[in-house]
Amino acid sequence: MKSVAVLVLLLCFALLGRAQDPSAKASVRALGNAFASVYEKVAPSVVVLEVTRREGADSANAAVWNLLFPGQREPDAEPRMEESQGSGFIIREDGYILTNAHVVEDADPARGVVARTKDGTRLPLTIVGVDDKTDLAVLKAEAKVLPAIAWGDSDEARIGEFVCGIGAPFELDYTLTVGVLSAKGRSNLTETIYEDYLQTDAAINPGNSGGPLCDLDGNVLGVNTLINGLSRGLSFAIPSKLAREVSDELIAKGCVVRPWLGIRISTLAEKSELHGMMGIEKGVLVSTIEPDTPAARSELRPTDVIVAIDGTEVETARDLQKAILGKSVGQKVDLKVWRRNAQDSSFRQIAVTTEELPESPFDTRRKISAAPEPQIPDRDDADRTGSAVWGLELEKTDEGARVAEVDPGSPAAVADVEPGDMITGIGADSVTDENSFLKAMEKIGSNEAAVLMIERKGKKSYAILKR
Repeated sequence: MKSVAVLVLLLCFALLGRAQDPSAKASVRALGNAFASVYEKVAPSVVVLEVTRREGADSANAAVWNLLFPGQREPDAEPRMEESQGSGFIIREDGYILTNAHVVEDADPARGVVARTKDGTRLPLTIVGVDDKTDLAVLKAEAKVLPAIAWGDSDEARIGEFVCGIGAPFELDYTLTVGVLSAKGRSNLTETIYEDYLQTDAAINPGNSGGPLCDLDGNVLGVNTLINGLSRGLSFAIPSKLAREVSDELIAKGCVVRPWLGIRISTLAEKSELHGMMGIEKGVLVSTIEPDTPAARSELRPTDVIVAIDGTEVETARDLQKAILGKSVGQKVDLKVWRRNAQDSSFRQIAVTTEELPESPFDTRRKISAAPEPQIPDRDDADRTGSAVWGLELEKTDEGARVAEVDPGSPAAVADVEPGDMITGIGADSVTDENSFLKAMEKIGSNEAAVLMIERKGKKSYAILKR
């Protein structure tokens, strides 16, 4: 463990390099006392969570029954129960407890969740609210005076400062681990929508999830979260600022209401395939506009680059995401956008009114009244036109330029263009039929890439075709 190595180096330095210097020994003892003080202050606020989950039928004859009667439930078969442990901590003295959502996922309603405190007291819990988008959950014990933990400010935490974790790894209750705060703002680690993890080298193992990550004053900087596949010297925690905001809303409403625009975004500087093409180097690229969303009802377009929201500059996708989360549902926001055009690439202001984030915002199966399934009739070659260079052909229709075929291995196939896609533009040129498509394609030089504006089932996006 890196944290252990740090302590060993400090100890060796004090005892071997400066063995006769009392101040060096005192410094090492003071550091150890600081860790001990954190444990003594925080441990009473930490709880071990015992979770019972239903895992299906538990019968000696289950295998035989399933073989003889596949798909049928065995009569009188009792569900098998699985016990697991996690960690949590008390955030209000009247019994509210914070943990990870995945710790209490699929908890059996009848047996539920039980919290075990440091002194051995067992507290039955009810689930107040769960927020899967941040992997946080609030539980409630029927109690009036419990030792609540003190919140710290994750925004003010400094990279390199010592941090301590307390939890129940591998059912070893109330284990203290020590490390440093390694990084802040880590994202793209899980499937959760909102990620802003603190990174530490303090050990976080199965059973630690939901426990606190504290500074040397015993104030919570984050909620420890085990991320599968990233447990080799890398540990992560949900920052206290986000955890506190989410827990407050779960307690007040039982759920978290968030605004959204309905766009998929990326950091322009990270899109190497677009370097030199957009006429701007920094900002947030609009990759996709979802159908029937606030952005779809605005003037925003794919390949627009958002550089500011309500006058505040944004350079990364995370910057924009945090800015939108700070708005209210139904609030109008002004986006400063860079749009690349053939003659007048320029900044423009686009207003979008936020709406409530749906439960499954990017679920393509959800009903979209404005996006019917495209019908692609069979046509002979006389009804098709296009560009063999790019590997796609269009159908002659009254609806616009619709892709009929895509040659396997062609630039169009590599760019994920699909039959049925409607091409609405190429670069700065609009496309309304096969003639405008061919004219726009003729402008693309032999060493240039073609940027296609595409609409697929009501979803607006773009594709980059390279020869």
